[in-house]
Amino acid sequence: MKETMDLSGTWQVFLDRDDQGIKQRWYEIEHLKGRKAYTIDLPGSLELAGIGDPVTAETVWVGSQFGDEFATDPLYEPYRKADAFRFPYWLQPETRYIGPAWYVKHITLPIQEDSLWQLLLERPHWETRVWMNGVFLGSCDSLSVPHRYEVPSGMSSSVALVIRVDNRMIHEVGPNAHSISDQTQGPWNGIVGQLALVRIPKLSLGEVRILPNVQRSSLLCMIDVANRTGYETAVTIRIEREGKAPAILTKPTACATTVFHLEIVDVPLWDEYDPALENLRVVLETEQGLVEEKLIQVGLRSIEAKGKYLFINGMQTFLRGTVECCVFPKTGHPPMEEPYWDYLFSQSRKFGLNHLRFHSWCPPEAAFAVADRMGFYLQVECPVWKNQGVAFDGNKVFDDWLFTESQRIVAEYGNHPSFLLFASGNEPDGRDKEVLGLWASSWNQRDGRRLHTAASGWPALEENAYQVLPQPRIQAWGEGLASRINALPPETCSDYTAICEQYPGPVVTHEMGQWCVFPDFSEMREYTGYLKPRNFEVFYDILARRGIADQADQFLQASGFQQMLCYKEEIEAALRTRNLAGFQLLALTDFPGQGTALEGVLNAFWQEKGYCSGEQFRRFCADVVLLARLPKRYYTFGETLQADIELANFGSSDLAKTEVNWSLIGEHGGLLAGGVLCSGHHSLRGVHSLATLSLSIPELATAQKLTLRLTLDEPRRENAWDVWAFPKAVDLESRDVLVTRAWDEASQQVLLSGGKMLLLTSGNTEVALGFSSVFWNTSWTGRQAPHTLGMVVDAEHPVFSAFPTEHHSNWQWWELVHGSNAMVLDGLATDISALVQPIDTWFRSHKLGLLFECSVGRGRLMVCSMDLTSDLEHRLVARQLYHSVLSYMQSQQFNPGCTLSLEEIDALLAVQETRA
Repeated sequence: MKETMDLSGTWQVFLDRDDQGIKQRWYEIEHLKGRKAYTIDLPGSLELAGIGDPVTAETVWVGSQFGDEFATDPLYEPYRKADAFRFPYWLQPETRYIGPAWYVKHITLPIQEDSLWQLLLERPHWETRVWMNGVFLGSCDSLSVPHRYEVPSGMSSSVALVIRVDNRMIHEVGPNAHSISDQTQGPWNGIVGQLALVRIPKLSLGEVRILPNVQRSSLLCMIDVANRTGYETAVTIRIEREGKAPAILTKPTACATTVFHLEIVDVPLWDEYDPALENLRVVLETEQGLVEEKLIQVGLRSIEAKGKYLFINGMQTFLRGTVECCVFPKTGHPPMEEPYWDYLFSQSRKFGLNHLRFHSWCPPEAAFAVADRMGFYLQVECPVWKNQGVAFDGNKVFDDWLFTESQRIVAEYGNHPSFLLFASGNEPDGRDKEVLGLWASSWNQRDGRRLHTAASGWPALEENAYQVLPQPRIQAWGEGLASRINALPPETCSDYTAICEQYPGPVVTHEMGQWCVFPDFSEMREYTGYLKPRNFEVFYDILARRGIADQADQFLQASGFQQMLCYKEEIEAALRTRNLAGFQLLALTDFPGQGTALEGVLNAFWQEKGYCSGEQFRRFCADVVLLARLPKRYYTFGETLQADIELANFGSSDLAKTEVNWSLIGEHGGLLAGGVLCSGHHSLRGVHSLATLSLSIPELATAQKLTLRLTLDEPRRENAWDVWAFPKAVDLESRDVLVTRAWDEASQQVLLSGGKMLLLTSGNTEVALGFSSVFWNTSWTGRQAPHTLGMVVDAEHPVFSAFPTEHHSNWQWWELVHGSNAMVLDGLATDISALVQPIDTWFRSHKLGLLFECSVGRGRLMVCSMDLTSDLEHRLVARQLYHSVLSYMQSQQFNPGCTLSLEEIDALLAVQETRA
């Protein structure tokens, strides 16, 4: 191991606000005298140390702002005030500094005649320039790899080390690139990884490149030996492995770099199930003895694209991934140590994933090391998102930097077996095909250790070894209520086969999901670093101003169930697609930037939110998943339910004996029917048809939710789908209930006379109601519909005595919310508790209702903005709810607990058509 001198600890830092430091020669210590110095501990950042300017309304952010609420909406006026500034679109740092900062430390440098010193700076942000005793050592502009500087020979032992770190936009990587944007980690200034001087012998080991050969069960090791001694000498390279004979090669080295090629054989395969690693001790020797050694951990694996599939070590593999967007709220920068990455990858594995994409940034060494150890597949990206204000425009300087940064990433991390896929960045704009086609083709020709694609999202090029595309998913950006999940009745048959056939090579779904939940305000206590959840504070304050803060946890849990419905169907549709190579969720965790996108099953700290466990998620997101293709979810008693049963098997082995049991479970947990579906089926890797299940829906006493459950014994797997069974006919006579859409003198007289009325109204068209949850968020997407996140249902209320429902929406509510609008119930003097309450986007938090009851005078009123009366021959769910509502209203139980005046009803109905 190399001798190192640790440089962590206390440093001085000088802020160069006017960028005059180079001109004024701050690299010479005497020119810093009299200037204001701060004390800082490195590794660290100015922000972590609280050094910089307070954040105000005048702060210039790095990141696009697509929402206009903060700037223009009266609702957000309190948060724009200077004395209470709270920014709603991303986490808010306490201090901020953009510009050069000069870090200074006095050190004693041991003199070594036979060696040189190299300065190592791991993960600076961004550009560094280094001087020792006023001598310029150079500069580096990498966002991805450690910066290294060679100390000139003859340097005195007493050294003034000066490092200038500039966190401005050195290259136009894009304001939303997660490597630099306020949307995520932010453009912090500092050095957060290892700081050290490393002794380099004049005869030394250089880069070691590991080339796997699965067919030979071998690794070819290409080892650079640098000779700076001034004379030719014979050296020996020996690669030692525990319990095996070493590989040895001796040959002369000239005064330059000599490459040694050694092959080690009998290497076990590495993959997600058996991440076998070899510890190599690479030794450099001369006749005089040991000169230097390196310890390298390696793994043997191959990755190939054949047709529409990805193969690892010759086995078809399906990527089940999520996106990591450089979101680390406690530190504001990526963790440099392994324990956090152990936690992150363990949580990913717990939720059935085997893959992680780094969105427009490259992780540090610690992440690769843990992924190697755990058998996790990584897609790494250059730190670029050339979109939203910047684009590929023929700037040769930038294009050259992109290729250089790619080379630096591969040279630093390319030996890691977990480094499976490589992209130039995210969602480019401009002349992307011209530049990135060359990028992808050159890398695919130069390095066969991984697959390369031009960029995530697009462009879909012939040069790509695989495609990462947004088309194979339930809802595309901008589709809104026209998406499959919102526009078409629920089923589990759809897949993306036709879409995948349109593109060359394997297709991986880009940023699938994006289904949001309501904020978990208990999460705010976790923000103990310099990044504060002022966005959460804004959203909670709006909720409180609406008078419904006490429902926050209800909203979280109900919207969480809605989110799970969306993710289950999204992921199963991907698994049903036999020519899809995988998916990358956006995301398993929340994204606290871009307006605040709470689309994660886990929060930004990778913690569960209380409504979904890893065990529940793995039922539909795992290496082996049972699937059922149901053409619909609503049935009448006696109708035949027919489902094609399939098995997605991407497990560690073929399933020689596949016995699938099925059962139909009633609403209260009783077994209605069941049996063995198939036995002895031989299932290779891939998606396979098992059998067709056909059963008759039993005659039940009441309408019910039924659950079709499938189980597989070895390996133990279970999956389930809810369906609804309804009587063929129900009583829809209104009798003593006036059912009307008219709110006029005649209908009001019915109430004043002590009558009962079911008032059907159109609701508020400005709050877009859909079945799915909010997609990403309503601010960043320009209020893309829907604006709601499921609903809270008063399930114990007798109005639902004949209608099967839980306290949240489920697939049966699709028919009722489709085409409907919610009522806005804000501002009433009387507090109304809606029986069915849609959950509004947290940017507005209107109090909403689809169904509520009240007394008016001597009469009793039920108000509904769902369509309960049209086409009931074909709308089984609406017919059943209409029956249940009428039955309740005709009973003695219909006795509303709150009273509204005619004037309040007038105002309530008037606001439905006018209020946003």
